[in-house]
Amino acid sequence: MMKEVESLLKDHGLRKTLGRLQVLDYFRSRPMALSHSELSKAFEGALDRASLYRMIQDFESHGLIHKVPDDEVSSKYALCHASCSTHAHFDSHAHFKCKSCRETTCLENAETPSIKLPSGFKAESSELLIHGLCKACA
Repeated sequence: MMKEVESLLKDHGLRKTLGRLQVLDYFRSRPMALSHSELSKAFEGALDRASLYRMIQDFESHGLIHKVPDDEVSSKYALCHASCSTHAHFDSHAHFKCKSCRETTCLENAETPSIKLPSGFKAESSELLIHGLCKACA
């Protein structure tokens, strides 16, 4: 499994460090989106908050993770689709937030709908956050 994580870092132009390996492996082992504070708790004592923040920024700018909309915290992050890269993100999909367990999950096969904008407007991205009960909580 660590070889796959090493390969992901290399393929996305990032240097291999123990912290990056651990954080990326943590993302890969979680099916839900993670906030900075959740990651900070998971790596308390191993990584300081500033290093973790820079790591998240590097992962996002190199196409490894994407921001996930959330109505409670500033940002959550989830692994990108395999086709994402440093040059392009392909994360136009819906996200589902469970009102019971509060976990947010990517719905890879549920693309965000196309919205016709008024003349002169140009959309650059869209987000769709669906609320309800996840499979485990329903």
